[in-house]
Amino acid sequence: MLNTGYGLFLLILACPLWACSYEEGRSYYRAKQYEKAYACFMQPENRQNPKAWNTLGIMYNNGYGVEKDERKAVEWYMKAAMNGYAVSQYNLACQYEKGQGVERDYTRAMFWYEKAAEQNNSSAELNIGYLYSKGIGVPRDAQKALYWYRRAAAHGDTDAMTNIAHMYYQGSGLKRDINRAMQYYIMAVEKDHPRAQYLLGEAYETGRGLEKDCSRALYWYKKAADNGELLAMDRLGQIYSGGLCFQARDQEEARRWRERSFRIRRGWVSSPEKP
Repeated sequence: MLNTGYGLFLLILACPLWACSYEEGRSYYRAKQYEKAYACFMQPENRQNPKAWNTLGIMYNNGYGVEKDERKAVEWYMKAAMNGYAVSQYNLACQYEKGQGVERDYTRAMFWYEKAAEQNNSSAELNIGYLYSKGIGVPRDAQKALYWYRRAAAHGDTDAMTNIAHMYYQGSGLKRDINRAMQYYIMAVEKDHPRAQYLLGEAYETGRGLEKDCSRALYWYKKAADNGELLAMDRLGQIYSGGLCFQARDQEEARRWRERSFRIRRGWVSSPEKP
């Protein structure tokens, strides 16, 4: 009996005894004080807040401050999605696409992606484009992929800009158009997108679509690598190791880039995160 009372006492201490707004809960969450965030989101004033429900879903999906439970994550996402919250509609679609916490179901994934896209959620638009580009759960259709990528790009999604550029550059289901490809690469590069920076560097190195320029290639490779793009790190290692692109062989510099790539792949260090 004493133990039960003591446990209840600890539970009470763990939970805020004051009103706790959603924004306060988000502050705890951002500070990685997940137990406090969870307790805050469970307060009465947040029980009708879809944003709180969505964050609870994220916490359960990743095991932040709670035991990881993808089924509970789906329950929270579903609750918020049914109340029209676009971010949860997107998150729920991802669960159906990946089969996390639910049986994989591309039809339901597409349903919820489209619901989120109706509210101009660029991540949902991007994923719809990807499904059409690969023919996952839907017939492959480059024109529909391009349509959804363009919508996402119009809403500022740099992954979509890079994907459009790649489609034009490779002629993937479209007529090859290097000029348009470069336009979209540059749009993404201006927003500091690492993969676009790498691909622009590649275009300068190879002279495909742009005048060959090794100094600019190295500039964009280094920008991409500094933003965490592993392919750029790998290429810099090859360039310095082999004395390519008019660079003197520099095994120390090559080793530095290879080791950086290796450490990130092994999870020993994190890729740079945007604030």
